[in-house]
Amino acid sequence: MSAEPGPARLFYTTGEACLQAGISAHTLRYWERRMNLTFLRSPHGKRMLRQDDIEKLKRVASLLREGYSLKAVPARIRESVQMDLPLGRDMGGHRRFIRKIRAGLDEIISSLGAMGGK
Repeated sequence: MSAEPGPARLFYTTGEACLQAGISAHTLRYWERRMNLTFLRSPHGKRMLRQDDIEKLKRVASLLREGYSLKAVPARIRESVQMDLPLGRDMGGHRRFIRKIRAGLDEIISSLGAMGGK
């Protein structure tokens, strides 16, 4: 039997996210404090990490391996995010970008609503 990848998930536990990012839970908590990282939390206070959060953790780990300090990492990440934003006079690009963000937020809100009933 081969292991089939499961369906895409909205949220991962701390342990699952750390495993994917290649870091320990202790490292995640340390980075969370030192770099003021914030994550969604369940009503019980458990971290609910999204795939984007895991990618950010991978990016932090990569920047630290490249020699950036913990203090410099947030600024470097902000720079790379700004580079990804649609620029120029292409208003269609801006609108597509905003629609993509809105769709992601709608998905999160609907999944949080579904969790509230449980």
